[in-house]
Formats: sequence, C-alpha cells, structure tokens
Amino acid sequence: QHYFIQSNLRMGDYLRIFMHPWDTIWWLGRNYYNKYGETWPGQDEPEPGFTHPSPQKDFMVVLIMAFFLIFVRRLFESLVASPIAWALGIKQCKRKPVDPVPVLENYLKANRYAAPDESTLKDLCKECGLTIRQAQVWVRRKQQSVLSTRHTKFVESFWRFVFYGVMFSFGLVCLWPEKYLWDTKHCWYGYPVSIWAMKNSIYWYYMIEMGYYTSCLIYQFYEVRRKDFLQMFIHHVAAVCLIGISFLTSRTRIGALVMLLHDFSDISLEACKMARYANRIDWGNVLFVVFSLSFFISRIVYYPYSVLYSAIVETRTIADLDGPSFNILCALLVVLYLLHCYWFSLILKIVATFLRNEQPDKDVRSEEEVRKFNLFQLLKLFHF
Repeated sequence: QHYFIQSNLRMGDYLRIFMHPWDTIWWLGRNYYNKYGETWPGQDEPEPGFTHPSPQKDFMVVLIMAFFLIFVRRLFESLVASPIAWALGIKQCKRKPVDPVPVLENYLKANRYAAPDESTLKDLCKECGLTIRQAQVWVRRKQQSVLSTRHTKFVESFWRFVFYGVMFSFGLVCLWPEKYLWDTKHCWYGYPVSIWAMKNSIYWYYMIEMGYYTSCLIYQFYEVRRKDFLQMFIHHVAAVCLIGISFLTSRTRIGALVMLLHDFSDISLEACKMARYANRIDWGNVLFVVFSLSFFISRIVYYPYSVLYSAIVETRTIADLDGPSFNILCALLVVLYLLHCYWFSLILKIVATFLRNEQPDKDVRSEEEVRKFNLFQLLKLFHF
C-alpha cells in the first residue's frame, strides 16, 4: 500500500507541470520542495558579473539571437564563404527550372523524392498525360533541382565550421578557470541555492548556443526542403529542449560541458566535409582520421566516464536531486550517448570499407581504382 501511494505521488509530480508550469516539485524535485516550498532560488539580486535565469526575458533573448545569427549567416555565406568557394574552383551551378506537373510533384513530395517504380509510374502517366520516358526525365530533373549543389554544401559547412570553432574557443575560455571543468563534482556542490546565479559569460554561452539551434529550426523552412528534414528537425528540437531544461533548472555547469564536447568534434567534421566538396582528397582523409579520434575521445570515452556519470550518480550522492525534470534530463543524456554509439558504429563501417578497398591487387587497373578511392565516397552514408 505504501509503494502504491508513493507511485501515485510520483505520477502526480509528472502531471503537475500542466497545472502549474513553474512548480518547484516538477523542476527542482520534492527534496527541494520539502526544504524551501514554492520559493524559487535566486529571488535576491545577483552579485555583479552574475545573472539569474529569467524565463520571460531569456526567451526573448533566444529569439533575438536566433534571427541575428540567421542574418550573420547570410552575410557570412555571401561575403566570405562564397568567394572562397569560387577561389577553390567550386562554382555555383544554375539549374533550369522544371515545368510544373502537379501529379508527379505530389507523389515525389509524399515519398520524399524517391523515384516511383514501373507500375506506379504507368499509373501516374495516365493521370498527367505524359509518356513513360517524359515522366522519367521529369522525375530525374526534379530530383536534381531539389538537391543542394557542391557550392551550397561547401558554404553551409564553412559557416558551421566557423561557428563551432568560435563557440568552442569561447566556451573553453569561459570554463578554463572553473573547477568543474577538471572535477565534475563541483557541478553539484550547494545545488541549487548556492549555484543558481551563473556568470555572465556562461549565460551568453548558453544564449548563443540555444539561439543557434533555434535559428537552425527556423532556417530549415527557408532553405530547400531536404530528405532528412524531419530527422534534423527532431534533432534541433531535442537540442533546444536539453539546453533549455538545463538552463531553467540551473544545471548549466554540466550543460556547458556537454556543449563544449559536441562543438569540439564537430569542428573536424565540418572541415572534412569542406575538403570533400573542394575535392582535396588527401586533406579529407587526414581530417576524417582527426574527426574519428576526436569523436571517440570526446563522445565515446570522456562523455560517459565523466559527464554522464556525474549527471546520474554524483547528483544523487552530492545534491540529492530528484523530480521529473531531473529524470527526463538524465534520460535524454542517455539517449544522446546511445546516438553517439550508433554514429561511431557508422564511422567504424566507413573505416572498415576504406581499409578493405585499400588492399593491394595484382591488376594495375585495380590498383588505379584503389588509388582513386577515398573516404568521401562513404561519407554520404554518414549524416548528423
């Protein structure tokens, strides 16, 4: 009977968010509620150089930051990245517009621009009045029209490369003097009352990162709709939710470590993509090795050993955290690590395929084909 009552109480904690959005039990846990009640920490004025989370104000800051980053991105791509792409020989190809055929267009949009099979194509031809050959040519041209050119992909990767590089450097400067960068136990000492106020540098680190992923959400509806639209949309929503929950509950110390780790490995990934689009094969192979090592060290080894362990275990022993938001945040961090493992398995498959194709062959023609083979041909299978 006691267990049944406790289970109902915990289920009630999860439902409280719908009736009381800023309920302390939901966000900070029942242990905090038993000590401090409905009073949120951070009611007093913060010290100079520090700030408290303020949902109404910070929401507007994130939106302003998102539109500002979109503006900066457009300027950077047109004034910096595009001229560099032209200098490297990556020209912007202008594709001829495709005449509208509503029947075929609706089919392609419903099937994520996958070509119809022979029987389906015959039925579609009867509806639109085209021959099978004309329909095949139209479908092929339409598929090409929605694909991004090498120039566009290079420019986008260049923007992400610069952004991740700047944010990693900024985050490293902000976190370098902090004790919790070297010992994650300091993320939870005195939580939440004594660490509710965050440094202004960490505050802006969070606002820029959250504004960036919000801008990615908005920009998806502006650019050409791609096949991975839904996957990337879910990815950006999950990133905003993770950053937002950790910010609102002042778990910014562990959140800053997670963002720093992700920016670290993403730099070499975007550099590798840029080398691919510029047809710099040797540079691309070297950068892929750098990316694989950085991904393995930061996300497969350090992330679970230090960050994930601290978020799940050290919080229980040091801060005695509980509550729905804590459990949801831990669950999302575990799911994130499972995604890391899945992505790393794709990296290993790419490396294994590369090594198999590098085996020597007695046939000279085969050796020439092996020499031309590179990791870029396999990077198409590896999406984030």
